Amino acid sequence: MANSKRLELFNLDHRDRPILKWAGGKSQLLTQLIPRFPEKFNRYIEPFLGAGAIYFALNPNCPAIINDANPELYELYCVLRDQPRELAKLLDRYSKQYCEEFYYKLRTSRSRTPVSRAARFIFLNKTGFNGLYRLNSKGEFNVPFGKRKNCPLLYEANNLERVSKRLKRTQIKNLDFEKVIRMAKKGDFVYCDPPYSPLSRTASFNTYTAGGFSHKEQIRLKNACEEATHRGAIVAISNSSAPLILDLYQDWQIHFIKARRSINSKSHLRGPIHEVLATPPTH
Repeated sequence: MANSKRLELFNLDHRDRPILKWAGGKSQLLTQLIPRFPEKFNRYIEPFLGAGAIYFALNPNCPAIINDANPELYELYCVLRDQPRELAKLLDRYSKQYCEEFYYKLRTSRSRTPVSRAARFIFLNKTGFNGLYRLNSKGEFNVPFGKRKNCPLLYEANNLERVSKRLKRTQIKNLDFEKVIRMAKKGDFVYCDPPYSPLSRTASFNTYTAGGFSHKEQIRLKNACEEATHRGAIVAISNSSAPLILDLYQDWQIHFIKARRSINSKSHLRGPIHEVLATPPTH
């Protein structure tokens, strides 16, 4: 199918931009992923939103349900929807205070309002090391300072306004992924981008929530998506090309996607890799 028709649902030239930098974000893979997505669907459902690159490339008039198990991320999107101006003002103030001392002070702080928590989230994401979001075993954000000379751009005003308007037309959830997938009905498109199965024991960077994401969860995800397809939904799942994933989806169609690991503590390990996009078999 021609890409021009796909732009009725996805627009790569005039899309809104993700607010965050996210490990495993899909901004660089849109041209590979979107041609493998369905031509038509009723609603877009994304149970693991993260930075939302696919969601933000979606036509803003398409009905959508977005979800993330991370309560801070959920609250951030609610603030973006409801209080974008207040958020921008606080980010402007943080930008002027930018330095290593302020970073660690803010990292250890306990913000009291949704807006201050959202501003803290964005500031730490943009100014921390490599844009990582990582929690320790106590559920505390523990990414070190990024050591940039100047404060990076924390937001772009026009994009922030567009994102806020888009989110007003979207259902935002903070649920277990299985509950969100159960919402899918006939004709809906469910795109899943879960924390990836590590390629090796030392390669895991999927600690976005304090509990992590085990292989048992990967199996539960596949089962939930298969149930959704039985109800008539369309499903696609991104993941790493780890042997456990290839084995798990051996009865599905597996499309290999050329990616580049851009977030790693060692620069020589930031390079080309293959991810997979798994879709149920067609009958």
